[in-house]
Amino acid sequence: DVGVHASRTTFIAGNSAIGAARKAKDKILAVAAAKSGHAAEALELGGGCVVTKAGGERVFEVSKLIRSLHFSAKADLVMTTNYYEPPSTHQDKQFKGDVSAAYAWATQVCEIEVDTRTGIVRLLKVTGAHDVGRVLNRLGIEGQIEGGIVMGQGYALTEDLMVEESRVKNPNFRDYKLVTAPEIPEMDVSFIETRDGEGPQGAKGVGEAPAICIAAAVANAIYNATGVRMTSLPFTPERVYRALHGAAQPLVWNVPQ
Repeated sequence: DVGVHASRTTFIAGNSAIGAARKAKDKILAVAAAKSGHAAEALELGGGCVVTKAGGERVFEVSKLIRSLHFSAKADLVMTTNYYEPPSTHQDKQFKGDVSAAYAWATQVCEIEVDTRTGIVRLLKVTGAHDVGRVLNRLGIEGQIEGGIVMGQGYALTEDLMVEESRVKNPNFRDYKLVTAPEIPEMDVSFIETRDGEGPQGAKGVGEAPAICIAAAVANAIYNATGVRMTSLPFTPERVYRALHGAAQPLVWNVPQ
């Protein structure tokens, strides 16, 4: 396909693998038919064996059948390739179309704490629900969504890329604050399985959704907590302080003695 990007790895590679597997299955059944005298259409795979569709009678063990091909003519080797291009409708002049074969959906709730004396915002907990089509690898998808939440946390609260006259003014991680382990919030994530029709085994991409939701949820949480609407990212202590106390107010840090 055109590349590994935009939450398409499992979707594209999974469908490609399924397509290749179906071709391999057809080749295995064709070889089994030639060796057994059965029609290929009358055979099926099940339980690691080639079996008859009608009665489930075992004809060959797949492992032994494949191994026998290794020592026979190379024409009998089961080798397949498959190309998968997801169906899509390109945008027209009115920018209307259907450019993706599947769409991800998610909702997230952020619980925060705002220090009105300093403008510091702490992200305490993120509760999320993600429509993932189908969970194929639970540990992997949990890690991906947790990583996306942390990425969104940095985008919302700390990561401020300052560019002036085409030059990056904060070229190191001292001036460009990345979220580290002590700042990561508690996370409670649920998966909604909808068995997407186009996805491999019903799965679909999940990469963008956890990162997209956080900034908006944090902005709404700040508004809910303080009554102040923040409209410029990231919500740094200085920006939050000025929004709370007025842009003309000097920064006054009430540090306890």
